[in-house]
Amino acid sequence: MNFFSELKRRNVYKVAIAYIVAGWALSQGIAQVFPVFDIPNWVIRLIVVLIIIGLPISLVLAWMFELTPEGIKRTEDVDLSGQKVPKKHVWIYVVIIGALVSVGLFFLGRCTAVNGSSAVRTELPAKSIAVLPFENLSDDKNTAYFSDGITEEILDALAQIPNLKVAARRSAFQFKGNDLDLRKIGQVLGVAHVLEGSLQKAGDQVRINVQLVDVQNGLQAWSEKYDRKLDNVFAVEDEIAKAIATKLRVQLTGGAGQPLVVDSTNNPQAHELYLRGLTLLAARGPGLLEARDSFQKAVNLDAGYAQAWGALAVTELLLPSYGLDSFDASLPRGESAAQRALSLDPNTASAHVAVGLANTFRCRWPEADQALRRALVLAPGDTEAVNQYAQFLSTVGQLEASLREIERAQQLDPLSPIISVIHAGALAALRRDDAAEAQIKSVLAAHPEFGAAHNWAAIQYIDRKMYPEAEAELRSLGRLNGQNGEAKALLARGMADPAQRVAAVNSLETSPYNADIRQDTIWYAFYLISLGERDRALDELEIYVVKHNSAFGAWLWNRGFDPLRSEPRFKAVLAKLALPYTPPAITAP
Repeated sequence: MNFFSELKRRNVYKVAIAYIVAGWALSQGIAQVFPVFDIPNWVIRLIVVLIIIGLPISLVLAWMFELTPEGIKRTEDVDLSGQKVPKKHVWIYVVIIGALVSVGLFFLGRCTAVNGSSAVRTELPAKSIAVLPFENLSDDKNTAYFSDGITEEILDALAQIPNLKVAARRSAFQFKGNDLDLRKIGQVLGVAHVLEGSLQKAGDQVRINVQLVDVQNGLQAWSEKYDRKLDNVFAVEDEIAKAIATKLRVQLTGGAGQPLVVDSTNNPQAHELYLRGLTLLAARGPGLLEARDSFQKAVNLDAGYAQAWGALAVTELLLPSYGLDSFDASLPRGESAAQRALSLDPNTASAHVAVGLANTFRCRWPEADQALRRALVLAPGDTEAVNQYAQFLSTVGQLEASLREIERAQQLDPLSPIISVIHAGALAALRRDDAAEAQIKSVLAAHPEFGAAHNWAAIQYIDRKMYPEAEAELRSLGRLNGQNGEAKALLARGMADPAQRVAAVNSLETSPYNADIRQDTIWYAFYLISLGERDRALDELEIYVVKHNSAFGAWLWNRGFDPLRSEPRFKAVLAKLALPYTPPAITAP
């Protein structure tokens, strides 16, 4: 009892209460305000830890020292029972002031956060634009792809301008035929300007009306009308692109005299086929086969059409990723088309993207890196180039750099489902599971028929051993492929239930409904290792080293392959591929 009385006599209780209230108020304010100014979380955690450590120190000091009118003295030298030492009510004031400060900081943080969020939503880069699909006013409504193609070429021309953010085609075209307010569209796409227009084609004549709108105030900043013959359509496109760039005060690449749109064909029919192919290529999926046919017809009509050769090359190389052709067939065709494009025009950005894709598939890392970087120099705002470079970085184990690139691609193309899927995969590779799951769920909510999203969702759930969720995604994937989905759903059940594992392995290895998995070695190896077939998985990876027949090299860094990382055979595979044995160190978000 004497000890507790002594604590009270020395004001240790009062100091403890005052310190706890003041410390709580300070930590509350820090937690509310610091994140608004992008101060790292580790700084906040460090301050809170220091506040906690300071409590016992303050109690020791309260025991040992006393504040008197003559200054701070050791407690043993002060007569606390005497009248010379004033009654201390300071601690009460500290408690009251601390509580008021805490409440004030809480509401200040909330208001600042709300205002900061609002600023983020409304602050748009001045040098940014979205080109919406031009309205087709032609009598022949079947030529809508022509107006879409004109839009695409103006968009691509603007994407060549450094420091100009251009919303990607896939996101901009989401608003085709949509009467949504242009200010809202600008907010969704993150751009300050929107270009909209209409096109009317009659015989060999074309009329194009365009207007540039400032989405901040909804006012028209510029408009123009162009009446031209189709044999001069490239000059029209270049004229429009330059006029917009001038309005945005962006310096053109290579000087004002260099055209942004290259007159690459004099054959109007070949040009229309090229434009039609671009629309199909952007849509991905089974339409890639029809896109390939359109590009092939275009180069048949004009063998010197570099842009069509480049687009054909990219299309050929994407076919295996969608199960539409084999690597053995598509890679040589894609490489040949890319080289033809470059021989005609070395500055064909799409051809460099194709070369980068082909070298990534063939595991020629330096060559892939060089080609993709060149594409980004030629077209800094080309979303496909940024997307493919992000996937290349992920394949070679540069996971943090890959995440930065795919986030940049998503800023350019915020509504693209495939970029969102790749973004989810990049987050999952870094073990940021909650963010990855939120990302993939948002894609599935917006695009429930997008097979790639179901496939990636299944992979992520398997990695995390969330087998019921994986089973649901695999069943959906099977149905999208025209199956009943049970063959794929059985794979997840076999991972969860040892009694069904043999049946699952048999289905994986023999069922025609799982043939798409078997034709890609890394995809196949992933399911084998997930079902406990370690040696069979290693067999497939050794085949990959020789044949390079997979579009999913980035999956090697997923946790699904962690059981193999200490295996000598797995290390030998990575050594032959000139890849690191383990991915870079993974840091917390």
